[in-house]
Amino acid sequence: MENKEAAVGNRGKALCALLAAGMLALAGCSSATGIPALDRDPAGTDQWPGDRSQLEDLRMQSVRFLVTHGNADYFATASADEQTACLFKFAQGEVSAAGGCGGAGDADAIVEVSAPGTRMMLVRAGSDFSDLEEVGWTRIHENILVF
Repeated sequence: MENKEAAVGNRGKALCALLAAGMLALAGCSSATGIPALDRDPAGTDQWPGDRSQLEDLRMQSVRFLVTHGNADYFATASADEQTACLFKFAQGEVSAAGGCGGAGDADAIVEVSAPGTRMMLVRAGSDFSDLEEVGWTRIHENILVF
């Protein structure tokens, strides 16, 4: 009887260990900012097209190209502590950008940017903005809405 109880106990411990490992793996894959591109290694397209001074306190290593839409390229970046995430839009061939930053907490909308000729929003991946899409916003990337 003791051997059966020990075997069941060991299986239970093994199952608990597997579940804990799986949860850790999932946690390691989730982005603190809600922007999966910030979690991947940089690629050749992740080159900041503007002046470095535009990044101020943001990490140059976190710059990620997200998408080209119309005649503009969209980039995301984050602060070192990932508490702040930013969205920048560069017209192709230009070094100046429209952009803004916001708190990368639990809110679905991180930052909305309005500038001449631009209205865009950086959002957490998986967020539901169907109500905004119904009134004219367009999702151009899992993390970007434009109007």
